[in-house]
Amino acid sequence: MIGALYFAPAAHYWYGAIFRILPGKGLVSTLQKALLGQVIFGPSFTCIFFASSLIQSGTFSFASWGTKIRNDLPAAWLAGTAFWPLVDVISYSLIPVRMIPLFINMCSLVWTIYLSIVANQESGK
Repeated sequence: MIGALYFAPAAHYWYGAIFRILPGKGLVSTLQKALLGQVIFGPSFTCIFFASSLIQSGTFSFASWGTKIRNDLPAAWLAGTAFWPLVDVISYSLIPVRMIPLFINMCSLVWTIYLSIVANQESGK
């Protein structure tokens, strides 16, 4: 559900905006897009994913969400820095623009499995 209701629309608007702001496919433009994804899109998606996981488990409160973010976001973000920049470099430099959402969604499936594991761990462990 999170993919259909949040990630797909958010990614659609994100990639549309990112290509308007940074239209090139050169190295500098690609690295700038990857950096923006790591700083803005990735952390916001992860926080929403954590909230949906807590809602699904029936344990959501703003306090539990804040705790989950404090405890698990830094490690998830760090793990993402080993995955998403590579995905970004491939997508922004090698994949035709119209095919990027499909490629990203396939990569997102792998990432969502990882986030599901992180999100379903007990906080602080």
